[in-house]
Amino acid sequence: MADARLQWLQEAVSEFGGACKRNLLGPGDREAAIRGPLEQLFRTIAVHHARPEIGWYPETRIPHLGVRPDYAVRVNQDVIGYIEVKRPEKSIDPASFTGHDKRQWERLRDLPNLLYTNGTHWRVFQYGVQIGAEVVLAGALKSAGKKLTAGDLGAFDALAQTVLCWDPPRIRRVSALVQHIAPLCRLLREAVREQLRAETGSTTADSAADRPFTGLRSDWRRLPFPTADDATFADGYAQTVTFALLLARTEHIPVTDTSFHEIGRRLNAGHALMGKALQLLTDNVNERFDVTLNLLARTVAAVDWETVRQGNRDAYLHLYESFLSVYDDSLRQRSGSYYTPHQVVEEMVRLAEEVLRTRLGKARGYGDESVHIVDPAMGTGTYLHTVIERVARQAAERHGYAMAPDAIGRLARRLYGFELQMGPFAVAELRAADLLKKHGAPLPPGGLNLHVTDTLDDPYVQEEQLASTYATLSLSRARANHVKANVPVTVVISNPPYDDKAENRGGWIEKRVKGQGRPPLDDFRYPGNGRYEHALKNLYVYFWRWATWKVFDAHGDDRHGVVCFIRPRSPPVPPGGACATICAGRATRAGSSTCRRRGSARTSPPGCSPMSPSRCRSACSSGGPTTTRNVPRASTTGLSTANGRTSSPSFGK
Repeated sequence: MADARLQWLQEAVSEFGGACKRNLLGPGDREAAIRGPLEQLFRTIAVHHARPEIGWYPETRIPHLGVRPDYAVRVNQDVIGYIEVKRPEKSIDPASFTGHDKRQWERLRDLPNLLYTNGTHWRVFQYGVQIGAEVVLAGALKSAGKKLTAGDLGAFDALAQTVLCWDPPRIRRVSALVQHIAPLCRLLREAVREQLRAETGSTTADSAADRPFTGLRSDWRRLPFPTADDATFADGYAQTVTFALLLARTEHIPVTDTSFHEIGRRLNAGHALMGKALQLLTDNVNERFDVTLNLLARTVAAVDWETVRQGNRDAYLHLYESFLSVYDDSLRQRSGSYYTPHQVVEEMVRLAEEVLRTRLGKARGYGDESVHIVDPAMGTGTYLHTVIERVARQAAERHGYAMAPDAIGRLARRLYGFELQMGPFAVAELRAADLLKKHGAPLPPGGLNLHVTDTLDDPYVQEEQLASTYATLSLSRARANHVKANVPVTVVISNPPYDDKAENRGGWIEKRVKGQGRPPLDDFRYPGNGRYEHALKNLYVYFWRWATWKVFDAHGDDRHGVVCFIRPRSPPVPPGGACATICAGRATRAGSSTCRRRGSARTSPPGCSPMSPSRCRSACSSGGPTTTRNVPRASTTGLSTANGRTSSPSFGK
């Protein structure tokens, strides 16, 4: 019965075989000889499935990828896939590719719908992964003629429909979202890199219109990322566009059948930075990237956020780390982007508030109007999210649920987050806005105090006056620097990035410009430390120094507060131990100090071994050491406080 229903396909395969045999008997290129028969085969399949709107266009160049697949498959005006034809009997297994074929595959592999065929062997790939088994037609094209057959006609029909009738699938889980979005984001990043290389090779006589990305890169460096190289710009471009579209989707803003400029305009209402960044990055260049941007927008439009959220404690919690692991796992490791278990975050948030109440006289903890909280390595905002939830719960317990929105609204004005990467920033903003909506709390005037900025950059730099096109981005940077330079902070809480080869990446903390005096990191140096100085060339040390500077040094009339950080491992002795002791010493010079250490579970980055609970000790206010509670898989959380009493910090060895 199945064979009878597919008799039309067997006849089409026979006709294909006959045409290939005739063409291959003559002179000329063997790959070109089978293209005409392939087109007729595709046409027959499309007609049978009543899809006359499907068309295929030969030698369609993808300019921003620098490749020209043999065919682009279009439905009306949308490109839905590509077909790459190899000469008969040549392997279509990517593992066997070399030279040109390998380079071509590496540029095409992130496409969501790609067919490779040599006429007898057929494979479909989505995002570099083969879908289903290879379909093989029995017989040699040069000799089989009309005797060419398909061993499994049903499989061949399914394969053909997969290619010719592709549409973005409905996305209802975070894992599926990541698997579909990350490769397209990577494809866009590579497109930007390719475009930058092309513009670098162009002549100086070319107009700015011919070199749009060169200008964009310069603007990007002048605004949020002064030190961005080409690779960083390409990555920032791709992640910004991707997550801006995701933000728009969560806000029920249409992302298809509209311009990217309009999407950005509508985002401005609640996500001004991401909206303006989307406009800046796509206004003058989207025509060059129409295929990739269109695929990305259509895929984002297929995300069913309501279903994604259902039954999920926090649908966004793992989103960015999962995204990075697919998009570029090496970038995840270089940037120190690791998920911090919520149990760890909740314990750190509780511990810091305990110190606010018992040591610093803030009886209402985070609810006290004088308490300002910052996460300087915000990531996707888990610490700030947890603080908001804690204040909401406490307000409801004290005064009833009706008072929670007011408490959260007032807290949001005192809550700050800094993040270097656009992707996690967008997720953090999304989570925070979602949480405020959930509790019925208003956004602060001017929006959430979340900023895309390098925490370690000079907060006193003079802002350049830029055209109105960039006013939103320039204002965001100015607001971040205002917080860093002028707003006293009571609590700095975070899981800072770790990289022990971070020389020259500490910004203003590590090296000040001439005439500004000693950099803050110098206060962490012991005379004669010699060969142990290398231990300070670590991102997490830079963040420790920034935090202690911000809480204890930056504001002469407000030098009391808490620094609560995850440490990647037990402090090594002597250099790391010296560093930790100096952190406490800075607090002592500001007033006096207590350093406490709590064991806490966390997922450690590669190369960072957890600390045993039995070795994690603290010094309480009376000066005597106490052993912390045992927590499974303990690592180290450092806590420094400045208060009105003095005790000697004790660090486990």
